[in-house]
Amino acid sequence: MTSAILKLEEDEALIRWVALLLLQGKKESEIRRNLTENALISSSLAPDSWKLLMRSSSIEAESMRSLVVNRAELGNTDWLRLDSYTRRKRTLDKIEDLVNYALDQVDSVSKANSVSFMAAGLIKAQDSMDKFSGAAQAAPAVVVNVGYDPMDQFRNVIQAEAFEVIDVVVDSEEE
Repeated sequence: MTSAILKLEEDEALIRWVALLLLQGKKESEIRRNLTENALISSSLAPDSWKLLMRSSSIEAESMRSLVVNRAELGNTDWLRLDSYTRRKRTLDKIEDLVNYALDQVDSVSKANSVSFMAAGLIKAQDSMDKFSGAAQAAPAVVVNVGYDPMDQFRNVIQAEAFEVIDVVVDSEEE
């Protein structure tokens, strides 16, 4: 048992077990008690060995967490689309900054022609991005009517109601 105690930090199975206990939300005192009850460590274990075991187990637990998250991300099509979209958006922003910088540096017609070519490429990339994300086919969520006048609509409603009242009054006078 002494050889096992001396090499706690090298025992991969023990490290993984402690990592699993950490992932389950167990406290260090509960883990230590559990290991002592199962005769995997001595109750008089040196504090340095315990800290080393806990550090190794914490690292292992973190890698297990990231593995679970990565697996969930790879299995989620929406997340993959969102990740791809954000990467493409960052790239488009960089290209746009580059085009703006090149435009500021233009001092001849030939260089202006190069910037014009870069701007056309940016527009093409943005169109491709819209096709990729589905924005090209998406119907607008809100249609803005520029000619909308709420006062005009209010007047039309009042006039329609007034004409109905006048029709009722005229009809009652004719009887």
